[in-house]
Amino acid sequence: MRAMIRRASLALLGLALTSAALAAPKDPVKFAVTLEQMRGHYDASLLNYRNGDLAMATKHAKHPANELYAAIRGDLTPGLQQKFLADYARINQTLAAKKPSAEYQRVMNTFYADVDAALATLGSTRTDPKFAAQVIAGILENAEHEYEEGVQGGKVTNLAEYQDAMFYVARARGWFDRNAARFPQHQREETAAALKAAAAVIARKGDVKALEQAVDQAKEELAEVSGVRRAAASGNATYFTNIDRLLAAAKSRYAGGMGDDAEEALINAYLENFEYLESPLAKKDQALETKLEKTLREDLRALLKSKPSPQKFSAAVDAALADLNKARALLGE
Repeated sequence: MRAMIRRASLALLGLALTSAALAAPKDPVKFAVTLEQMRGHYDASLLNYRNGDLAMATKHAKHPANELYAAIRGDLTPGLQQKFLADYARINQTLAAKKPSAEYQRVMNTFYADVDAALATLGSTRTDPKFAAQVIAGILENAEHEYEEGVQGGKVTNLAEYQDAMFYVARARGWFDRNAARFPQHQREETAAALKAAAAVIARKGDVKALEQAVDQAKEELAEVSGVRRAAASGNATYFTNIDRLLAAAKSRYAGGMGDDAEEALINAYLENFEYLESPLAKKDQALETKLEKTLREDLRALLKSKPSPQKFSAAVDAALADLNKARALLGE
């Protein structure tokens, strides 16, 4: 009898662990958008690899593993976490060994298949047109931001950001093509036209305002499908407030032994907030912008991974906050 009870208990425990591992992501839209950002970076990496630009291929390939993975790691099953990390390692090894482009394509396809497996954990949500409309809108917002950073006056000023915008729009188009049949006809036609216009602006390196107009048109139609209107772009003051809050959270989480949660706060401080301050700050003080970007994007996370004392980590965050206050003053916030 005791053996039977023990076996039953173990079975229930296994079921509970499996259920926990398969729990839905906290924010399914953000989860899907981040995964498509990863694919967009790798699309750009593959293009540059084929064109013989190993440096740019490597630059794009760094973002998924070094930057974006931490944002979705907690939403992946343990098995998918292992697969993603193995994929990143194979991609980096292929790059370093300068294998033929066909080999690079093969390892990339393996990663794309694992992304599909991650999206499959969303279940029926993945094929819900309302959900798809929100994902498309989110990808387009990221494309618009990258384009603003990459093109000025009809010229590419940052090739990596320009290419990100190009492939993000292509990824948004892919989501649209797979889901358009479930959209109402008017929204389907208008969104298709807006996506075509956005791609055309990027191809001709057109004015940023023209891309904003195309993206806004798409988002308006997509909101009609989803019933969810994307929040208006935040002002600089809001971004600074968010960064302050997230860095404070990173300190408290690390002090409480929650290193992964602290890293997630750092990622959000950079990706969801500081990135939108980079352009205006660079116009005021390029050196400060570069320093803060490196601090928030790389240095604090590298320090975190070295497992410093809570006091040392807190001191580093406080130094970053002091620089952020300088940036706040420069931008009149």
